[in-house]
Amino acid sequence: MHKETTIKRARELRQADELEESQAILLELLDEYADDPLVLFEVGGAYDVLGEANEAIDYYEQAIENGLEGSDLQECMVCLGLNHRAIGEFEESVEILQDALARFPEDNSIRVFLALAHYSDDAPDEAVRLLLDVLLKTTKDKSILTYADTLDYYKDNLDEVWDE
Repeated sequence: MHKETTIKRARELRQADELEESQAILLELLDEYADDPLVLFEVGGAYDVLGEANEAIDYYEQAIENGLEGSDLQECMVCLGLNHRAIGEFEESVEILQDALARFPEDNSIRVFLALAHYSDDAPDEAVRLLLDVLLKTTKDKSILTYADTLDYYKDNLDEVWDE
């Protein structure tokens, strides 16, 4: 079985919403490439889209441990963090996504997912700070940019109330 061709086919099947078929060919590929980080990542993704978070977590962790790299590592870490959040392991989710952000500091999607994890982990102030930071760094909306200085101030002073 040719690894790259099979992975491409599994991704196409996933895009076509043929989730079980995609998973089946990936599990066959896993028999041949049991320690391959990309195969482990793809198998994790197959479980992930089927809503089987615990299984997905196991494969994502193995993929990272076995040396997954680059954009696949970034995506794997996000998926791992989101699955921990989905099963209620909020602190673990925050830790994983913070690690992902340290490794991929330019990736704003990680910041947004980290904000969701902070919110779930009972840290809404940190969630709002992160979201405001991403908004201010990425928006081209003129009405928001008009208030950029004010929003930047409030992101670090969320609870401030001025006495009259």
